[in-house]
Amino acid sequence: MMTTEQSLQKLFGKRGWYKDSGIKESTARVYKKRFLENKLEMETRIKILKACDFKLVQEMQWEEPFGQEILKGSLADKLHREHVFWAYHKSDTSPLPDDILIEMALLHLDIDDINTLFRIFPKGKIQAIWKEKMLSQEPFYHGLNRLYAFLFFGLRNPDRYIHDHVHKRYKAIQCKD
Repeated sequence: MMTTEQSLQKLFGKRGWYKDSGIKESTARVYKKRFLENKLEMETRIKILKACDFKLVQEMQWEEPFGQEILKGSLADKLHREHVFWAYHKSDTSPLPDDILIEMALLHLDIDDINTLFRIFPKGKIQAIWKEKMLSQEPFYHGLNRLYAFLFFGLRNPDRYIHDHVHKRYKAIQCKD
């Protein structure tokens, strides 16, 4: 459980926190600015937390809608149901490393689940794993790479980006006689 102050700090620390709450982007910026300046009224703070699905547990004690560990477990369960981890037993209680969870989710799960990834992990971490694991196998995952480049990473010309990345990689591994 967190106090109202802690909950708002955690909420405002996330990118795009307002997207599923019904709060407009410009209004969200004003709320965040007022909060950082300590000028946000308590009633407004409570309304923001309720709009973002935080639950009031006790007086001034809030609970996040879904903890990161719960969301990670949900994604891991979906990957097990897809038989992605055929060599592992579901009864194995050790958690999946983040990089494997991200890579397998990008390869095998649908867009809603990938959006969940962005709620759990920072965009930079997901993009780094995407570059390392998927762009390095470019011809095989070309369609997925184009989709992710455009939809999730905001690249305006995904084909050019992918081509340049592959070309740089080939130059780096080329023999220098």
